[in-house]
Amino acid sequence: MSTGPTTLPESPDADQRKRRRGLPRLRDARIRSKLALILVVPVAAVIALAAIRLVSIGEGAYEATQIRSLTALSIDISALTQDLHKERMAAATYLAVPNREPDDYNLRVRRTDERIAAYRSEREQLGDVPGSVRSRLKVIDDHLSTLNGTRQEVLDRQQMPVAEVSLRYGIILDDLVAYGDTLAQQPGAESIADARRAVAAFAHAKAEVAEEQAVVFTALSTGRIDEEQFSSFLATLTAQQEALLSFSRAADPAQRSLVNSTVSGDAVQLSDRVANDLSRSIGKAPLVTRDNAAAAIGAVNDLMRWAEIQLQARLLTAADEVRADVIQQAIVESLLVLLTLAIAVTLAVVLARSLNESLRRLREGALAVANHDLPDAVSRLQNVNAIGDGGVDEIVQQVRDPIKLNNRDEVGQVAAAFNVVHREAVRVAAEQAALRTSVSAMFLNLARRSQNLVDRMIGELDAIERGEEDPKRLAQLFELDHLATRMRRNDENLLVLAGADSAVPRRDDALLVDVLRAAQSEVELYNRIEFGTVDTDISVAAHAVNDVVRLVAELLDNATRFSPPNTTVVADGRRIRDYVLIQVEDRGLGLSDEQLDSLNRRLAAPPTVDVAAFRLMGLAVVSRLASRYGIRVELRRNVEGARSPR
Repeated sequence: MSTGPTTLPESPDADQRKRRRGLPRLRDARIRSKLALILVVPVAAVIALAAIRLVSIGEGAYEATQIRSLTALSIDISALTQDLHKERMAAATYLAVPNREPDDYNLRVRRTDERIAAYRSEREQLGDVPGSVRSRLKVIDDHLSTLNGTRQEVLDRQQMPVAEVSLRYGIILDDLVAYGDTLAQQPGAESIADARRAVAAFAHAKAEVAEEQAVVFTALSTGRIDEEQFSSFLATLTAQQEALLSFSRAADPAQRSLVNSTVSGDAVQLSDRVANDLSRSIGKAPLVTRDNAAAAIGAVNDLMRWAEIQLQARLLTAADEVRADVIQQAIVESLLVLLTLAIAVTLAVVLARSLNESLRRLREGALAVANHDLPDAVSRLQNVNAIGDGGVDEIVQQVRDPIKLNNRDEVGQVAAAFNVVHREAVRVAAEQAALRTSVSAMFLNLARRSQNLVDRMIGELDAIERGEEDPKRLAQLFELDHLATRMRRNDENLLVLAGADSAVPRRDDALLVDVLRAAQSEVELYNRIEFGTVDTDISVAAHAVNDVVRLVAELLDNATRFSPPNTTVVADGRRIRDYVLIQVEDRGLGLSDEQLDSLNRRLAAPPTVDVAAFRLMGLAVVSRLASRYGIRVELRRNVEGARSPR
């Protein structure tokens, strides 16, 4: 197929008009030049400003907003930590005094539940959070779900020692305090990263003071401090000092000044005196009472809690400021980017209008050819029985150009090339139609000649059979007569494929049983065919008798050829409601599902006359005859092979 030249010469008139104008028209510029002019400024603006700045600032704004939300949640978690520690101490006091009423403990439980409700309300507003935070919050929720069971055991006094209840509460408190570490490790808002680490370190120091209070209360509840209890006490002091050292390294001067001015005074000195008394009470009577020691350490814990509130308030304020600054920066830079894009888009619109119009017309023409013009032309040519005197060239000359563009740029060249392709496609379809017409005429001529010769041969054989008396020679003549009948059927099949009538229609209707017997007589292995149930009140219309005989004969021939020679083929003909079912059943080896589907598709749609049609001539003939009379033919699977019912 020729597609024509890829570059079309300009006409002299167009060349002269261009020279008179001095500059080439915009629509005649190269597509590459148009795209460059359209895309250079927007792409540069989008990549340089949008991709680098907007994405970066957008991520920064999102991270700053998320850090602010997580910081707000940390305030609720810290408050919950403080109230849960108070509940722990109330539980320890309740268990340490056998006859004590649970009023103080129940009051602390209610306060803690209020804090838990506030924490959960704040958490529901978070939305999506990083994976590490999500994991930490899940652990906190799982441990909080066990809190009611611990409370019930405390109230029931089910052999719950003070050390056990302190340990259970301590596990939950450790998870709550660890949230601050998770928050400090989150990326974003780098300007307050040190402040986050400092607050997390101070929270650890306060938690160690709370643990120190619980350890001292538990140890003094037994009336004597042993080596193991004192080791636990020293561990809390060591962890407290390490946490305060980490706080000093991460905190800014304002944070350090706040802590130094708050956590000081008589309460701290009293707590240190308690620690000295405990160190001199190992293995003997304590120098300080349980309640006094717990109160002294608890006072330091309250001071640290007040300092923690101030630190967290400052951190939240700083997070709000960072978030506001990032959002403001994002807005300003977004406006700059949008202004640049507006200029770029304005220029792009002016340059793209010419290209858009050309492409629109090219698209409409191409779609019209692809969806309507070319399929309709090919369909008409496929149904043409003969080409006119002008031949293929006359048909091609009548084809109009589907795309009319006068541009000299690439779009115009594509349109011209597409018009050439369209004409050549019509030329190929016309040539194929002419070829099919010639082939059909050739087959029709050959089949008619062969049919005349076969009819003469059958007539001669009939005359010889009537005068022959030798049984052996008469049997041989019958075989030749049967062979000639099959040759005539092949000729008639060629006529069917050529689109011509194969025989003179009958004048009278024929019973279905007579049609089946006539079809049996045209099959080589007729002696293997048996008739099952055949309704005798069914007739075939006269104009269709010959074609129905041929159709059934092809099915019977197919069944006998593709089944073992020791089996029989059974043909049935029955009336079912308002139609007649003719069923031919054999015991062949069967077909695969793919083969069965392929053959049924050929039977459902009459094929064109090609190599495949002659390779499977019987199926092609059956398909054409069935389509002619509205007969449905289908191959179906039985237990041992396949059958073809109408």
